[in-house]
Amino acid sequence: MDYQITQANQPLMPGYFQGRWAVKQIADRDVMYSTNLGAEIDFQVTDASFVRLTFLPLAYELPSWVAIQIDGLPFQRQAVTNDPLWLTLDGRPHVVRVVLSGNTDEDRVWDGNQGFAVKALTTDGELLQPVRLGRHSVTWIGDSLTAGCWVMGKYPAEDYRAEANYAAVASDLLNARNVRIAYSAVGLSKPGTGGVPVLPEVLTAVDSKTTWQPVPTDLVVINVGTNDRHTDDTTFTVVLRRFLNQVQTLYPNSRLAVMIPFNQNFAAIIRAVVAEFMQLQLIETATWQLSTTDGVHLDLAGSRMAGELTAQALRTQYPDVFKS
Repeated sequence: MDYQITQANQPLMPGYFQGRWAVKQIADRDVMYSTNLGAEIDFQVTDASFVRLTFLPLAYELPSWVAIQIDGLPFQRQAVTNDPLWLTLDGRPHVVRVVLSGNTDEDRVWDGNQGFAVKALTTDGELLQPVRLGRHSVTWIGDSLTAGCWVMGKYPAEDYRAEANYAAVASDLLNARNVRIAYSAVGLSKPGTGGVPVLPEVLTAVDSKTTWQPVPTDLVVINVGTNDRHTDDTTFTVVLRRFLNQVQTLYPNSRLAVMIPFNQNFAAIIRAVVAEFMQLQLIETATWQLSTTDGVHLDLAGSRMAGELTAQALRTQYPDVFKS
């Protein structure tokens, strides 16, 4: 993925915090805080033998996980503990991505300060510079599938792969940095886990006490309905129409695409409602034949295929956006 040196987009440390982050005070100090898997920290380091990244271990019981990529090589994953994460380097320039990869449903991310908190980013090198990835930008709105849960198996947090789910794969193929607004079990009319309210209530906040201003992106992709299966058709139609209007208001200059959920929940209703909006594009998924870990959540192969097909659909529907 392309990158460019940029300015830090927050006041605490020399990194570019991509996605949904906010400055928050925890344990009597300011930290960079996020409740969204897929959020990341991007930087370039020069003339260094190490980089040290310090998190506060806030998870309820099982540790949260991050994934670290250096110069586009395969991601390596580490659990968040009391000990800093150390990256051993060779003195040459390197571009580093640190992606929030996994947490658990028991973590009270919305009302209990049990998300991800970055306390410090330091090095012995001469230069640590924020980098901004990609030529394009995409906001992904959805649930556990969009967040990257259960990609590798049945173990919470450890088997999540926010860096390798369909949204991550599609973003990388589109040369686009991504903003993830997605939580486990959430729906348009169903609250998520960890105290997360219904999806329409999370678009402008990262938790119950911390507001967040939506960042304009080239495109917004919505994948909802999987967790609303107990909602009747009439109610879902109303909340979906209202939600699409809400997203258009928050992202007035972005293109907007709506995916049919991979399990085809409310497919007919989603098609009908999307057709009411002049500027919306629909992504059909019924023929994709994606493999899963549990009948719902995409496994690694299914995630890769879904990401490739999603990227292909977006290139076709928005050739002016993804022309390079």
